[in-house]
Amino acid sequence: MDKKGGLLGGVVSEVMNVHSQKLYMVSTAPEIGQDYWSTSVIPINQRKVLFGLFKFNSPDFYHQLVSFIRNSKADAYAVHAEVRHIVTSISEAQWFDSFPSPKPPDGYSEGARRKLKDMLGHDPI
Repeated sequence: MDKKGGLLGGVVSEVMNVHSQKLYMVSTAPEIGQDYWSTSVIPINQRKVLFGLFKFNSPDFYHQLVSFIRNSKADAYAVHAEVRHIVTSISEAQWFDSFPSPKPPDGYSEGARRKLKDMLGHDPI
């Protein structure tokens, strides 16, 4: 199921892996105040409330599995579709053999390089 994301132009897909029956969220959105887009795969936990009578899905944002950076909206949407297909149809053990490169094919944008340098302490190139 695809939903419009909270950020301008973002897309969120809730998908179930056919092998494990686990739920995942694939989210694509522009980074706030930056010039690049990111796509993330986030596990979804099912919560039970009121003695198990009601269930709701809760994304586990603290345990993000993988993230992909792209410099344009079109590239980010293409990665979103590819990652959604992989998460849905391939077993978890084989995901990382099938995923596209997390690095953009034309190199990191200036904003992405700055952000990664702040987080990692060195230039990612």
